[in-house]
Amino acid sequence: MKNPNMLKINIIYSFLIIASIAIIVSACKKDEEPENTAPTASFTVSPTVGSTSTDFKMDATASTDTEDALSALSFRWDVNNDGTWETVFTNNPLATLTYGDEGDYTIKLEVRDSGGLSGFATRDVKVDNSINLPPNEPSEPNPADGATDVQIGVILSWTCSDPNQDPLTYDVYLGTGNNPSKVASDIANDSFDPGQLQANTNYFWKITAKDDEGLSTTGQVWQFTTGEGTLFVCGTSFTDPRDGKIYTTKLFGDKCWMTRNLNHGSRIDGSQDQTDNNEAEKYCYDDDELNCNTYGALYQWDELMQYGKKADQGLCPSGWHPATLEEWQALEMELGMSQEDAQTPTGWVGTDEGKQLKVGDFKALMSGYRGTSGSFTGIAFTGRFWTGTESNSFNAWNRNLSSDDDRVQHGFSMKTHGYAVRCVKD
Repeated sequence: MKNPNMLKINIIYSFLIIASIAIIVSACKKDEEPENTAPTASFTVSPTVGSTSTDFKMDATASTDTEDALSALSFRWDVNNDGTWETVFTNNPLATLTYGDEGDYTIKLEVRDSGGLSGFATRDVKVDNSINLPPNEPSEPNPADGATDVQIGVILSWTCSDPNQDPLTYDVYLGTGNNPSKVASDIANDSFDPGQLQANTNYFWKITAKDDEGLSTTGQVWQFTTGEGTLFVCGTSFTDPRDGKIYTTKLFGDKCWMTRNLNHGSRIDGSQDQTDNNEAEKYCYDDDELNCNTYGALYQWDELMQYGKKADQGLCPSGWHPATLEEWQALEMELGMSQEDAQTPTGWVGTDEGKQLKVGDFKALMSGYRGTSGSFTGIAFTGRFWTGTESNSFNAWNRNLSSDDDRVQHGFSMKTHGYAVRCVKD
């Protein structure tokens, strides 16, 4: 008969062994699968005081997580901390918002990691149209920051606005050191001709924007490097320094025209209207980027003219502008159209000038157009071109070509159509 005490000892010993094994397995699992921790949410908002015209820019790139990199985190925003999230989760830590009403607001950020845990942060902003605010920071430099092989005859340009819609003037700083000297004061335009620059030289420049109430904002220092020093000659190719796209050119009379349709900006779908969001937007026929590469882009008129902020340059490169009604008339007369026909506001006019535009050096393609409903029509059959001249607050003058007519159609259209654009050298 077995000793009861020995049996009891064996049971205790077995239990201790099993418990030890469980502890070891548990420790190994902890080593293999560390506990997930919630991310730390952090963001800045600039400015913190603005008006109903102010773009409040949120930057959550300071958010961190022990297990995940920033690129693996997701972000969403509640712009008045009322429990309703105005955005869905995205991997973009940057966001911009504009308030429609004055008041004090709290912006709330939620940051979620790949394990489903969240961190939160808030910041306060004030919206008050009675407060005069300094101009917004100058942006969208041309040449682009870091651009290389820039022409020595480049015209500097930028974009700037004021939260109170105050008129702005600008001081321009330019030099070969990273603390450039002031070269122009109180200019009213958002562009500046520095004259012929040195070839193969690194330049630094910045802009100070000033409103009529004595407030100012100085932008960051940008830089670019000039190329070999060959000045542009009409008849040669022109490279847009903003995106590297190349345009052939031709002299018609005393005007240098691009002989390809403008193709600048980020594509949006035809179902959307282009908006005043400080970003160049374009349509491509059938929402296909390949059509932009072949035919050029299509633009609504207000987008083309940059909503009056760059009324002379529009979306054309610096030193160029959308061809005006008068320049289209001069082009048609250069091709043989009578002055009477060229100045006829509407209808099919001329003889074979449309044919010359299609098969000659102008190289007009039947690029179709985007209708006001958002649909695309007429590729290979019609080419419709905006002029830079408006007819009234709703319409602008245009030129139409048809695959089965040698003449040119004059007319005007609602600015919400999407038409092609030709740029002319200043």
